[in-house]
Amino acid sequence: MIRLSVLNWNNRRATAPVAAAIQAYRRDHPNVEIEQVIRPLSDFEHQGIEQVAKEHDIVIFDHPFCGAIATSECFLTLDDRLPELTSALASSSYIGPSLETYRFAGHVWGLPIDGATQHALVRNDLLAEMNAKLPTTYADVLQLGRQARGKGLYLGTPVQTPHALLSVFAYMANLGKPVEASDKQLLAIPEHSFTQAYDAVRAILDLSPLETWGWNSIDIHEQMAVRDDIVYAPLVYGYATYGEPDNVNRLGFAAFAGIAVPYHAGTAIGGTAMGISRHSVQQDAALAFASYMASDVIQASLVAEHHGQPGGHCGWTDADMDARYNGFFSSVISTVEAAWIRPRFQGYVEFQQLGGEAIARSLANGEDASVARQRLLELGGLER
Repeated sequence: MIRLSVLNWNNRRATAPVAAAIQAYRRDHPNVEIEQVIRPLSDFEHQGIEQVAKEHDIVIFDHPFCGAIATSECFLTLDDRLPELTSALASSSYIGPSLETYRFAGHVWGLPIDGATQHALVRNDLLAEMNAKLPTTYADVLQLGRQARGKGLYLGTPVQTPHALLSVFAYMANLGKPVEASDKQLLAIPEHSFTQAYDAVRAILDLSPLETWGWNSIDIHEQMAVRDDIVYAPLVYGYATYGEPDNVNRLGFAAFAGIAVPYHAGTAIGGTAMGISRHSVQQDAALAFASYMASDVIQASLVAEHHGQPGGHCGWTDADMDARYNGFFSSVISTVEAAWIRPRFQGYVEFQQLGGEAIARSLANGEDASVARQRLLELGGLER
């Protein structure tokens, strides 16, 4: 019997599709036993990758870890084992730049299985009660927020690390002047775009409830689904499953409403991939299951049938699934296709964690953008 361990993170969007794929895979491979191990979202975002690679055959991870993975070589390189990944058409099989996010330092380190980026959440019922229109620009967002406050309603945005930082980074990318980095280090934090982006996030927080300071991306979905006072969240890593019919209030979804044209572009792509541990004693079996999970056979229907968000492009175009998820796929696809890729150098994950804390602290203290930027420059080893 071949035994594999898959490390995943704790939300049904992540765990249910993998569980279903394991069940389907074992029907044809009864000699392979696959255990799914679950960790909290906070560990998925920041836990060291080298240690978990020693403990599991397959690790589900996000692309900012690629620098640490490439430096330590704790995962197998996949492009030399799966030649199709080197094809000029390979990226088009995945949603947006998903595959490219895992292509780093000359190799592919993960097979995308989940597609996501920041975009807007909306309570369509509250929007209709306000007789308000869905924002398509940042100016519209502020107008909606002011209108909402006049009726005792709010906007919302997650602040808990790393979300305040990534919100600033998304607006910077939308403005055409994102954070600059090489494969080795942070290079620059453009002052003008940072100032505009930081002030944009601060203005949204002024129109949000105090509780939002303690929320991550899952929290804001949970709260919007049960509360009746948050009409719109402009910039959140979306979970399609909150649009499913079993929610108390089904959430709606919308494209990012940015500051500059194209307004839907620039959010910091998320999603996940499966990486194969170099320490695994069952590397071939692990690669076979990861390839199965990333294949069109699974991505086209099984993922969305089990509360998930496909990493494969084929899973984003099914009208029935789009209806099941309250229009998630059709509403968000333009934003994910125009998403920005975060830095991935060794040490970026630590910078993102500390930077997220620093930006949240600066916003909470009412500090100017120049002070907040200086904190990031110091964390990134850059001079003013």
